Amino acid sequence: MKNITATIIFDGAALNRDEKIGNNIQSIKKLNIGNSFKSFLSRPAIRHYLFNTLVKAYPHDWKPAKITGQGTVAQFDITLDDILTSAELDAFGYMFTIEKEMSITRKAPVGITKAISIGNYNQDMVFYANHDLVQRANQDGLAITPNPFQREEHQSLYKVSFTIDTEIFGKDVWVVKKEPKYENSDLTIELAKPASIFITNVYEKEIEDEQEKCYSIKKNNKEEGVIYINDKLLTVSKHLMEEKSEKKKGESEGKKYLQFKTEFIKKNKSEKKETEKEDKENQKKKKEKEPNLKIEDYELIQKDDSEYYTFSLSRIPEYDLANKELKLETGLVKNINNTVKISDDTFEIKKNNKKIGTIKNESINNAYKITFELDESIKKKRIKQILEAIHNGLVSHSSGEDNTIIPLFMIAGEVTVPSPVFHSYIDVVEGKIIGLNDCLNNSWLNGNIPFIHKTERLKADVDNNQITYDWSEFIRQLGLGE
Repeated sequence: MKNITATIIFDGAALNRDEKIGNNIQSIKKLNIGNSFKSFLSRPAIRHYLFNTLVKAYPHDWKPAKITGQGTVAQFDITLDDILTSAELDAFGYMFTIEKEMSITRKAPVGITKAISIGNYNQDMVFYANHDLVQRANQDGLAITPNPFQREEHQSLYKVSFTIDTEIFGKDVWVVKKEPKYENSDLTIELAKPASIFITNVYEKEIEDEQEKCYSIKKNNKEEGVIYINDKLLTVSKHLMEEKSEKKKGESEGKKYLQFKTEFIKKNKSEKKETEKEDKENQKKKKEKEPNLKIEDYELIQKDDSEYYTFSLSRIPEYDLANKELKLETGLVKNINNTVKISDDTFEIKKNNKKIGTIKNESINNAYKITFELDESIKKKRIKQILEAIHNGLVSHSSGEDNTIIPLFMIAGEVTVPSPVFHSYIDVVEGKIIGLNDCLNNSWLNGNIPFIHKTERLKADVDNNQITYDWSEFIRQLGLGE
């Protein structure tokens, strides 16, 4: 299957706003091209509109991937989703950073350009105010005045291109340090080395909630606090933990994190009692070696008239009844269920008893290469859905308005190299598309006949007969038909 590119012309408005000017003027994004100002919609905005369209059009196949606060920024949680389970991660890529360990990055197979206006921006500015609400409030006897504001506006034809790299679509590669484990149809991939601690003097308590367990933490036979456990979710008495701050160079405020108080944690076996002769440096080094967990994503809540911290761990805590200890473990671990082992290094992944793809494990230079590969039929289905969304038009809502990213003209074709080869050639002059013959002469075009969609608003004449105007036939030639 060859790579695919498409360029469309649509009649829209510059709704992808930029910064405010003078606190009450909403500006639009602009570029200076050839001494002329052009408005544009950014690539992230077009990506957002395309994905929202796919979610609305194909809700069972396209669902928003889960987000995590792991690390320093919000990012997709690849411990819960991957390209096999999430079409969003497959199509649009991701970067998952693991603090002090590594990062896993996936290049987006779906490439998108800016949507740049064909017409010039002529400094249009419009005055707005909430007159309707003010009038209704005044009729109710409220002394309210209008809140005026201004917006830069631009209505124009816009050009945007999309490219699908079919070689990396449906395929992802991770490199991890530890070999994946397979047990009882579950495949476990460790992304970051776990850190573990043992809470001591732990006693199980009976509670009414069958899904939740409760443990009492005691000191000198007195209860200091409790820990509620629901699978990997912990709710811990505030008294058992303490908030700390880690400030990096150049930061005015440090990033807060949570740790258990050391008095409730089991010490290392090699640790000796402190003596008065120990100098401060040795005490500092010793303190750094004390076992503890660093919880960055947490919340303070009220429960039973008391304050608790709530957060999740990477693994379900283990309780040792004989030693009255509770093992807590963090780190980043991906657990994949419904896995069938095909060979020593290949695993088949199923969802609702249907194969969705495979995962292969390969040992390389003291590390392990994990390759995710989507089932071919699902891959083709996702690509077809993306093309259908581009062809039929995108849902676009911004600044209280609907935009019309609906093609008045479209050219699409197979290309040897995943590049938007039509983008530079296509333009509109006096209501007519120019550059079509140049597009069709590009040698990256390979394989099936290109597709052209034209409307009465835009004339599109082409000398080359090797084109099709039938969308269904074009989809069939791509190998994406029924």
